[in-house]
Amino acid sequence: MIYDDLSRHMPAAGAIDQAAVPMGMFLAWCVNLNLISDQLMEQAEQGVLRVRYREITGSELLVGGCAGVLDACWLNPAGTEFCDRYYARYLDDYRMVFGDDVYQVTDDWAHYDQLAPLLTERLYGPRPQRRERLKAKAWWKFWA
Repeated sequence: MIYDDLSRHMPAAGAIDQAAVPMGMFLAWCVNLNLISDQLMEQAEQGVLRVRYREITGSELLVGGCAGVLDACWLNPAGTEFCDRYYARYLDDYRMVFGDDVYQVTDDWAHYDQLAPLLTERLYGPRPQRRERLKAKAWWKFWA
């Protein structure tokens, strides 16, 4: 299943490098949360590792390793389950963080860092308040 494709964004973005930014940030987040498939890791291992080390952006991995397509085959079961229920709303959240002109966002890690917490909240739910976290027995139960 194809969730998104660069060709959908090209008319509004005008250039591949700008069209790839929203999808690339989402892909980088998937890489960083280990939501990617073995197939992507095998096909673009060096690119995946370079994203994890922030040597390249998710856009560069999207274009170079995924042929500009955000496909279910690039995601593991947890990633596809999340995309199935969330990705249709992703650009709305992207606009909420960066404003209405989605293709003018600079493709850098500083902007990614503004978006990633919201995506993580969409995956795990709202982060518990400090008082509730202090009552938790183990850190991994914060989102349980």
